[in-house]
Amino acid sequence: MTEPDNEVTQLRAEVAALRGQLAEQSEGGGSPPSSDAGRTGWWRTPLVAVLVLLGTLMAPLSVVATWAHDEIGDTDRYVETVGPLASEPAVQAAITDLVTETIVTRLNLEQVTEDALTALSQQSFVPPRAEPLLPALSTPLTNAVENFVHDTVARVVRSDAFADAWVAANREAHAQAVAVLTGESSGAVETSDNAVSINIAPFIEASKELLVDRGFELASRIPTVDASFVLFQSADIGKAQRWFSWLDTLARVLPILGLILLATAVMVARDRRRTVITASLAVAVSMLLLGLTLNLVRPVYLDAVPTDVLPVDAAAVIYDQLVEFVRTALRAILVVALAIAIAAFLLAPTGAGAAIRTGAAGGLASLRAKSGVRRGPVSTFVSTYRTFARVLVVALGALVYISLDHPTGGSALVIVILVVLGIVVVEFLAGPRRTDEQASDDSADVPPAAGV
Repeated sequence: MTEPDNEVTQLRAEVAALRGQLAEQSEGGGSPPSSDAGRTGWWRTPLVAVLVLLGTLMAPLSVVATWAHDEIGDTDRYVETVGPLASEPAVQAAITDLVTETIVTRLNLEQVTEDALTALSQQSFVPPRAEPLLPALSTPLTNAVENFVHDTVARVVRSDAFADAWVAANREAHAQAVAVLTGESSGAVETSDNAVSINIAPFIEASKELLVDRGFELASRIPTVDASFVLFQSADIGKAQRWFSWLDTLARVLPILGLILLATAVMVARDRRRTVITASLAVAVSMLLLGLTLNLVRPVYLDAVPTDVLPVDAAAVIYDQLVEFVRTALRAILVVALAIAIAAFLLAPTGAGAAIRTGAAGGLASLRAKSGVRRGPVSTFVSTYRTFARVLVVALGALVYISLDHPTGGSALVIVILVVLGIVVVEFLAGPRRTDEQASDDSADVPPAAGV
């Protein structure tokens, strides 16, 4: 072979190697070195910083606004929120104590017992020695009857019928709850003394019936009682109502506005990949701060609730249940934000991300070689449409995530893991990138039927 032929062969090899590197860079999600060329201008950096800051602020506000909207506009969601409270021991104990106290007070049990024993002591058949002792039995007898009433009420509150009645009452009261949360009041749920209360008269009636069935006929004298159980109390409920109303109005605007701001920041930025990482981490931090805020507000709220209105343990359970949706949503967004940041880091054309990606690709190639899998129709198809296959896997994961009404952190993590596994399968089937010449050699050496 002549010297010019050798030079031509060498040049072809170098061109083929450069093409392979460019294709690898394109498949890995990186961009050619010149992709950001011309993206100059001093204004880009401050504008991107402002857009990312505003978009990040929208993230926690969007979570809280969606929660507010769901509690007001979705009866099923409202019932789903307050329904589990019926089975919480702290709430059951608080309602049992309240109903018992109401019944005992309405019966004037202590006075009735004292009068009955005094009248009994004056009867002729009572021995003289027992006559002065009977009135002294008033207190222990009153306590015994009160314990009997408490035990009976506890049976009612722990029953399945109570749980069903609790759900039904809250479902029927949703319209009134909406009025309360938006600043109005009426019906079964009302605001008084800066409190949101549920009418528990039906539970008192059920307790009366069971007391009569158990032989306590005196309970039949209890008049119809209009009693309430406090779900929430705050001296700043007026401010809360205004915030609740504003957030409900903006619930559908804030999430879209936040996404537009972040997407605009990425489009304007000089380094889009780095901006994606920064924005994703900022959103993740905002979710952590939202969770921290909920935890900081919790003891402040519990200290502000009078213990004679609502026991501390019951108030804590109710608070945790009411904000459970917020915690669930922020965990889901946190997982997705971190996944996006990690993906953008691994798709870097150079640096640690590229090294990790290259090492993973080498590991898959080694695993493929050891498995004995050879290039066949399936492998060739996936290799040809590798980018499309990757996008399809990610799009399916995003579609599943969006289709969930209220994704949790756990469901988001499962989706991310499945997407990663899907991409790994795509890379395994596609195999390493090869030059056209290598592909021709393989197709000549390996029968298509023997491959994947």
